[in-house]
Amino acid sequence: MATTLPRANLNEQVYETLRQRLLTRTVGPGTKLSLHELAAELGVSRSPVHHALTRLVAEGLLTVKARRGYYVAPVTAKALEDGYDVRLAVELHAAESTVGTLTEDELAGFRERSAATAEALSHEEWDAANAAFHEYQIDLARNELLSEVYRDLSVNQMMQVIRSGRVEGGEYLVTEHAAIVEAFEAGNLEAAKAAIRTHVRSGLQIALDALERSGGTL
Repeated sequence: MATTLPRANLNEQVYETLRQRLLTRTVGPGTKLSLHELAAELGVSRSPVHHALTRLVAEGLLTVKARRGYYVAPVTAKALEDGYDVRLAVELHAAESTVGTLTEDELAGFRERSAATAEALSHEEWDAANAAFHEYQIDLARNELLSEVYRDLSVNQMMQVIRSGRVEGGEYLVTEHAAIVEAFEAGNLEAAKAAIRTHVRSGLQIALDALERSGGTL
Protein backbone atom coordinates (compact mmCIF):
# COMPACT_ATOMS: atom_id res chain seq x y z
CA MET A 1 0.00 0.00 0.00
CA ALA A 2 1.39 3.38 -1.02
CA THR A 3 2.33 5.92 1.64
CA THR A 4 1.11 9.36 0.60
CA LEU A 5 3.22 12.25 1.86
CA PRO A 6 2.00 15.86 2.31
CA ARG A 7 2.86 18.08 -0.62
CA ALA A 8 4.51 20.87 1.39
CA ASN A 9 8.33 20.67 1.29
CA LEU A 10 8.04 17.43 -0.63
CA ASN A 11 11.76 17.09 -1.39
CA GLU A 12 12.61 17.39 2.30
CA GLN A 13 9.88 15.00 3.38
CA VAL A 14 10.96 12.29 0.95
CA TYR A 15 14.58 12.78 1.98
CA GLU A 16 13.79 12.48 5.71
CA THR A 17 11.62 9.40 5.14
CA LEU A 18 14.34 7.58 3.24
CA ARG A 19 17.12 8.79 5.52
CA GLN A 20 15.37 7.37 8.59
CA ARG A 21 14.99 4.00 6.88
CA LEU A 22 18.71 3.92 6.23
CA LEU A 23 19.74 5.09 9.69
CA THR A 24 17.51 2.55 11.43
CA ARG A 25 18.51 -0.14 8.93
CA THR A 26 14.92 -0.82 7.89
CA VAL A 27 16.69 -1.77 4.69
CA GLY A 28 19.94 -3.67 5.10
CA PRO A 29 23.42 -2.98 3.72
CA GLY A 30 23.81 -3.82 0.05
CA THR A 31 20.07 -3.57 -0.67
CA LYS A 32 19.26 -2.05 -4.05
CA LEU A 33 16.75 0.81 -4.00
CA SER A 34 14.49 1.37 -6.97
CA LEU A 35 13.66 4.98 -7.77
CA HIS A 36 10.46 3.93 -9.53
CA GLU A 37 9.29 1.66 -6.73
CA LEU A 38 10.00 4.26 -4.05
CA ALA A 39 8.11 6.92 -5.99
CA ALA A 40 5.10 4.60 -6.31
CA GLU A 41 5.24 3.61 -2.64
CA LEU A 42 5.46 7.21 -1.41
CA GLY A 43 2.87 8.48 -3.86
CA VAL A 44 5.18 11.07 -5.42
CA SER A 45 6.83 11.70 -8.74
CA ARG A 46 10.36 10.48 -9.41
CA SER A 47 11.85 13.97 -9.04
CA PRO A 48 11.78 14.29 -5.21
CA VAL A 49 12.94 10.67 -4.86
CA HIS A 50 15.87 11.31 -7.17
CA HIS A 51 16.68 14.47 -5.22
CA ALA A 52 16.65 12.51 -1.95
CA LEU A 53 18.74 9.64 -3.28
CA THR A 54 21.34 12.07 -4.60
CA ARG A 55 21.63 13.72 -1.16
CA LEU A 56 21.95 10.35 0.54
CA VAL A 57 24.76 9.36 -1.80
CA ALA A 58 26.58 12.59 -0.92
CA GLU A 59 26.14 11.80 2.78
CA GLY A 60 27.60 8.33 2.38
CA LEU A 61 24.44 6.41 3.23
CA LEU A 62 24.02 5.17 -0.34
CA THR A 63 26.35 4.25 -3.15
CA VAL A 64 25.49 4.55 -6.82
CA LYS A 65 26.70 2.22 -9.53
CA ALA A 66 26.57 3.28 -13.15
CA ARG A 67 23.58 1.69 -14.92
CA ARG A 68 22.86 -0.47 -11.89
CA GLY A 69 21.18 1.93 -9.46
CA TYR A 70 21.39 2.91 -5.79
CA TYR A 71 22.55 0.59 -3.01
CA VAL A 72 22.55 0.89 0.78
CA ALA A 73 26.15 1.60 1.81
CA PRO A 74 27.50 -0.78 4.46
CA VAL A 75 29.23 0.57 7.55
CA THR A 76 32.62 -1.16 7.71
CA ALA A 77 35.75 -0.74 9.82
CA LYS A 78 37.58 0.81 6.84
CA ALA A 79 34.76 3.29 6.25
CA LEU A 80 34.81 4.30 9.92
CA GLU A 81 38.59 4.70 10.00
CA ASP A 82 38.54 6.84 6.85
CA GLY A 83 35.66 8.93 8.16
CA TYR A 84 37.31 9.59 11.51
CA ASP A 85 40.54 10.57 9.76
CA VAL A 86 38.65 13.26 7.86
CA ARG A 87 36.77 14.35 10.98
CA LEU A 88 40.06 14.72 12.86
CA ALA A 89 41.57 16.82 10.08
CA VAL A 90 38.57 19.17 10.06
CA GLU A 91 38.52 19.55 13.85
CA LEU A 92 42.26 20.22 14.03
CA HIS A 93 42.02 22.82 11.27
CA ALA A 94 39.17 24.56 13.06
CA ALA A 95 41.16 24.57 16.30
CA GLU A 96 44.15 26.14 14.57
CA SER A 97 41.87 28.93 13.37
CA THR A 98 40.21 29.62 16.71
CA VAL A 99 42.30 28.77 19.79
CA GLY A 100 43.50 31.99 21.37
CA THR A 101 41.10 34.18 19.39
CA LEU A 102 37.75 33.55 21.09
CA THR A 103 35.73 36.01 23.15
CA GLU A 104 34.44 35.28 26.65
CA ASP A 105 30.94 34.88 25.23
CA GLU A 106 32.14 32.33 22.68
CA LEU A 107 34.02 30.38 25.35
CA ALA A 108 30.94 30.50 27.58
CA GLY A 109 28.91 29.00 24.73
CA PHE A 110 31.46 26.21 24.42
CA ARG A 111 31.31 25.52 28.18
CA GLU A 112 27.50 25.41 28.06
CA ARG A 113 27.51 22.84 25.29
CA SER A 114 30.07 20.73 27.12
CA ALA A 115 27.89 20.82 30.25
CA ALA A 116 24.86 19.78 28.20
CA THR A 117 26.59 16.53 27.22
CA ALA A 118 27.24 15.81 30.90
CA GLU A 119 23.59 16.46 31.74
CA ALA A 120 22.08 14.30 28.98
CA LEU A 121 19.75 11.70 30.47
CA SER A 122 18.81 9.66 27.43
CA HIS A 123 20.44 8.24 24.33
CA GLU A 124 18.64 10.83 22.18
CA GLU A 125 19.64 13.73 24.44
CA TRP A 126 23.27 12.62 24.35
CA ASP A 127 23.34 12.42 20.55
CA ALA A 128 21.80 15.89 20.22
CA ALA A 129 24.08 17.46 22.84
CA ASN A 130 27.18 15.76 21.46
CA ALA A 131 26.42 16.94 17.92
CA ALA A 132 25.79 20.49 19.17
CA PHE A 133 29.12 20.50 21.02
CA HIS A 134 31.19 19.44 18.03
CA GLU A 135 29.32 21.55 15.50
CA TYR A 136 29.82 24.61 17.73
CA GLN A 137 33.55 23.87 17.88
CA ILE A 138 33.68 23.93 14.07
CA ASP A 139 31.36 26.94 13.77
CA LEU A 140 33.75 28.99 15.91
CA ALA A 141 36.08 29.07 12.89
CA ARG A 142 33.49 31.24 11.10
CA ASN A 143 33.89 29.29 7.87
CA GLU A 144 30.48 28.36 6.50
CA LEU A 145 31.87 25.84 4.01
CA LEU A 146 33.89 24.11 6.73
CA SER A 147 30.78 23.91 8.92
CA GLU A 148 28.76 22.48 6.04
CA VAL A 149 31.43 19.88 5.24
CA TYR A 150 31.59 18.84 8.88
CA ARG A 151 27.84 18.39 9.19
CA ASP A 152 27.76 16.30 6.02
CA LEU A 153 30.63 13.98 6.97
CA SER A 154 29.66 10.39 6.28
CA VAL A 155 31.11 9.34 9.65
CA ASN A 156 28.36 11.33 11.36
CA GLN A 157 25.76 9.35 9.45
CA MET A 158 27.56 6.06 10.13
CA MET A 159 27.58 6.76 13.86
CA GLN A 160 23.82 7.29 13.77
CA VAL A 161 23.46 3.86 12.18
CA ILE A 162 25.66 2.29 14.84
CA ARG A 163 23.98 4.17 17.69
CA SER A 164 20.50 3.07 16.66
CA GLY A 165 19.74 1.25 19.89
CA ARG A 166 23.18 -0.36 19.99
CA VAL A 167 25.84 1.81 21.58
CA GLU A 168 26.13 4.06 24.62
CA GLY A 169 28.92 6.59 24.80
CA GLY A 170 31.41 6.02 27.60
CA GLU A 171 31.24 8.44 30.51
CA TYR A 172 34.85 9.41 29.78
CA LEU A 173 33.67 11.17 26.62
CA VAL A 174 32.20 13.90 28.83
CA THR A 175 35.58 14.31 30.53
CA GLU A 176 37.21 14.54 27.12
CA HIS A 177 34.78 17.29 26.11
CA ALA A 178 35.76 19.22 29.23
CA ALA A 179 39.47 18.80 28.40
CA ILE A 180 38.91 20.29 24.95
CA VAL A 181 37.08 23.29 26.39
CA GLU A 182 39.75 23.83 29.07
CA ALA A 183 42.47 23.92 26.42
CA PHE A 184 40.49 26.45 24.39
CA GLU A 185 39.97 28.57 27.50
CA ALA A 186 43.70 28.49 28.23
CA GLY A 187 44.48 29.49 24.65
CA ASN A 188 46.75 26.44 24.43
CA LEU A 189 46.65 25.17 20.85
CA GLU A 190 48.87 22.13 21.40
CA ALA A 191 46.77 21.00 24.38
CA ALA A 192 43.59 21.55 22.36
CA LYS A 193 44.91 19.47 19.46
CA ALA A 194 46.02 16.70 21.81
CA ALA A 195 42.60 16.66 23.49
CA ILE A 196 40.86 16.54 20.11
CA ARG A 197 43.04 13.64 18.95
CA THR A 198 42.30 11.70 22.14
CA HIS A 199 38.58 12.30 21.78
CA VAL A 200 38.43 11.30 18.11
CA ARG A 201 40.37 8.10 18.88
CA SER A 202 37.87 7.31 21.63
CA GLY A 203 34.93 7.78 19.29
CA LEU A 204 36.52 5.60 16.66
CA GLN A 205 37.22 2.82 19.16
CA ILE A 206 33.63 2.88 20.44
CA ALA A 207 32.40 2.58 16.87
CA LEU A 208 34.81 -0.23 15.97
CA ASP A 209 33.91 -2.19 19.11
CA ALA A 210 30.21 -1.88 18.32
CA LEU A 211 30.78 -2.90 14.73
CA GLU A 212 32.69 -6.00 15.82
CA ARG A 213 29.84 -6.99 18.13
CA SER A 214 27.52 -6.69 15.13
CA GLY A 215 29.58 -9.05 13.02
CA GLY A 216 31.88 -6.57 11.28
CA THR A 217 29.35 -4.70 9.14
CA LEU A 218 26.02 -2.91 9.45
